[in-house]
Amino acid sequence: MDAENSAYIEQLYRTHYRALYVLAYAILRDRLSAEAAVQEGFVVACRKIEDLRHSEDPLRWLKSTVRHRALHFLEERRRTAALFTSLADLVPGVEPAKLDSTDFEVVEMCKEAVSESELDFFLRIAKGKTTFPEEAAQQGIQLATCYKRFERIRDKLQRALGELYKP
Repeated sequence: MDAENSAYIEQLYRTHYRALYVLAYAILRDRLSAEAAVQEGFVVACRKIEDLRHSEDPLRWLKSTVRHRALHFLEERRRTAALFTSLADLVPGVEPAKLDSTDFEVVEMCKEAVSESELDFFLRIAKGKTTFPEEAAQQGIQLATCYKRFERIRDKLQRALGELYKP
């Protein structure tokens, strides 16, 4: 990006950051996610600088972009929440005290149920160290494939836990 476009983006950022942040926060209800949505909105603006410069209302263009990013984050959050199941839900009827995730037996069962690379993939996403889009990009796979892979591993682990904690 040339210096003129860079200065233009910086001016827009300084002028409209707060309004864009408030918009994203209203959708996401999370400070860090709202900040990320605004940042990603400006990344899009940098990539599509000519569209932004030729728009009749740059603020409206930015709001639309940030709103889209925030809604994408919200959808990602919903998908992620739908994929996860607590240990108590995985094996109903077992006392929660028996479901200690640091338990050697549980760790060994996980290693037997799925490969080490599958478990690493699952835990990176489950622990929030990475997101589905980041994993998909890193592995060179489609986002839908990444979701399916996660679901498949989760199901394997769920079956194995069910066997381990049969009443």
